[in-house]
Amino acid sequence: QVATPASLNPHQRPSPPTNVKLGITSSTMLTIGWDAPFSDGGDSISKYRIEWDTRQKFTSLSYPPNRGYIDVAASFRSHTLQLLSSEKSYFLRIHAVNSAGSSTPQLTNPDRAVPSLQMPGVPYSVVASPGTAIGTVEVSWQRPRVPHHGIPCFEVEGIISECPTPYGGSIPASDGGDDIIEYEIEISNRPDFLGSDGLRKTYVGYHAVINDLYPQRTYFVRVLARNSVGSGKYSNSVQVIAT
Repeated sequence: QVATPASLNPHQRPSPPTNVKLGITSSTMLTIGWDAPFSDGGDSISKYRIEWDTRQKFTSLSYPPNRGYIDVAASFRSHTLQLLSSEKSYFLRIHAVNSAGSSTPQLTNPDRAVPSLQMPGVPYSVVASPGTAIGTVEVSWQRPRVPHHGIPCFEVEGIISECPTPYGGSIPASDGGDDIIEYEIEISNRPDFLGSDGLRKTYVGYHAVINDLYPQRTYFVRVLARNSVGSGKYSNSVQVIAT
């Protein structure tokens, strides 16, 4: 006799997402990041549900965008909420979902945040090479792609996408929601940047030539971004031999 159904996939609801973090991205944006649950309940995770509210018990009578939920694919590891108010505190939580249902909700750490302007993220793709003149080094970099808190605005299967552009703006919010004024380059003959042979200079744009260095000496270079809120973190250092 053939069983009905012919086969079964015994499973249960998944455990909650892990390492759930909350970061302030700008005066209108908050970013949530997470890792997969410890257990998928014996069935593949189909999606994650992100909820937000202005009350800790998620029972406010607020209308969107101050309260709501969004479902994202199982491949997502971060998401950014937009059009929020800088005059409200928001609570966020997230569920993992499989065919058996939804996990218990996992609150973020910290459990609440108020959107506000922030310092910029870290410049990336920093490259240093010997300059064309004696005693010089050329440095190039790209504007930040990840906000200062280190949670990508959107991450899917390890691929990081640009942050949203603020309403009415034209530049992604990885600058903290405030235009980058300048970049600061620090160069030193020591990797801890405590050497006597070193300097700091500010530049506008994504390329600089550093002069007055000792020819054929090894230097370490790092870059930070600055806006009216303050200075972001330095990039990882790169090594170069001056011309």
